[in-house]
Amino acid sequence: MRSVLSTAALCFAILIGSSSCSLIPNMTPKAVLADRVVKRAGLLDLLQSIFTGGSSNTIVPDIRAILSLPSAPAVPQDTLDLYAAYSGAAYNISNSWSCGTECQHPGTEGTVIMYHWDTPVVTSTGYIAINANKKTIIVAFRGSNEPGDWAEDFALEPANWPDNISGSSVVSGFLSGYLIASMQVVQTVVGLSAKFPDYKIVATGHSLGGSRASLFVADLTTRYPSLAPRVQLFTYGQAKCGNQAFAQYMDSLGIQIYREVNKGDIAPHLPFDNRPYVHFGTEAWVTFSDQIVFCKSGDYTRCSASLSPMSYNFADHSTYKGL
Repeated sequence: MRSVLSTAALCFAILIGSSSCSLIPNMTPKAVLADRVVKRAGLLDLLQSIFTGGSSNTIVPDIRAILSLPSAPAVPQDTLDLYAAYSGAAYNISNSWSCGTECQHPGTEGTVIMYHWDTPVVTSTGYIAINANKKTIIVAFRGSNEPGDWAEDFALEPANWPDNISGSSVVSGFLSGYLIASMQVVQTVVGLSAKFPDYKIVATGHSLGGSRASLFVADLTTRYPSLAPRVQLFTYGQAKCGNQAFAQYMDSLGIQIYREVNKGDIAPHLPFDNRPYVHFGTEAWVTFSDQIVFCKSGDYTRCSASLSPMSYNFADHSTYKGL
């Protein structure tokens, strides 16, 4: 076994480079790593054979994906799980921070609900909270939970919005549920941001809630651009919600935008047809071996987009860690 581990260590040292290996002249460390990956990709197959006897059911494909990724900013798992809990709380919260396991998630201690909405006709539900320990204003939108939500999920025609992003259009069903609550939501956040000038503003949501959280970020930052540097966005199982112009605006903000995709969750791949909707931000894909692969905007092919449609399923949509 010791010889096996030594061989594996040698292979990995050759792959990533070690202190005893000289760097290629005039190449950056990133370029050197890329060169090694390309030239020695076969070592990954060797590692697979060493550890599994040739079985393909290993973590090696994930290692290969991670090493071949263009640089994408990573975020700690704890942070992803924290805002997943805040997203999950939107399904059960009302006017106080009491909602079961999500409200007991580590890091949510001290959370205070400042505003809660639940509109009955055009369904929209969510809350705004503050966490003094984290110096954070949280804006959480609930995902699909009743017939009205599902009706809006399937209203896929594009709506030209917002007016101040040239050429932008978004999913009309997602937009209607956002607009019904947007005035009070934005006014409340603006007021809290003035009261707590050193607090960041984190928008979050699961499923339909993730799409509405994205619309909120676009709305807030176009109307109050001075707040943009304080804004972050974390979504879970979010469908495509806007066209290329909308996505380009979101990416141009230069803020933290993380879109977690759990394994074969089908929702982030919707809609399937040729409508002009695309994703934006950094994808955090939880693989089938429970690793997280980060893919930057514009190159999702090594994340969940690498899956065959046969791998898509509904079960993974409701099993995000923290929710």
